[in-house]
Amino acid sequence: MFKNVKINNNLVTDHLWFNYTKGFAELGKLVVGDVISFNARVASYEKLGHKIDYKLERPTKVKLVPHKNGKDALPIPNTTKGKNELLGYIMLENKKFYQENNRPYYPWYVKKYKKFLDQRSSNTV
Repeated sequence: MFKNVKINNNLVTDHLWFNYTKGFAELGKLVVGDVISFNARVASYEKLGHKIDYKLERPTKVKLVPHKNGKDALPIPNTTKGKNELLGYIMLENKKFYQENNRPYYPWYVKKYKKFLDQRSSNTV
């Protein structure tokens, strides 16, 4: 969910839901306060009570506006091709939660994610 969606610095809605597409996944871990820029199509849909509302769909040119501190987030695997790697990312990011709540934590998935990171870094060097 995005909050305070703006077009040319003008607020157009207080919130907006998006599917977690490849473009967003490639940004890495997003945190509250991140600023995202993208292009999208406007479409209408019918809400409960037959009210017409509007949404944005098919986001393209998705980019994270750089943080002032320059800190990069961990990359997230493509959700359509790297499901095991994505599970590893989730487990790695939430290891403490898994352990404190007696939830299963599978190092095999984490190894898949770390292999994804290694392959990614070797492709960009």
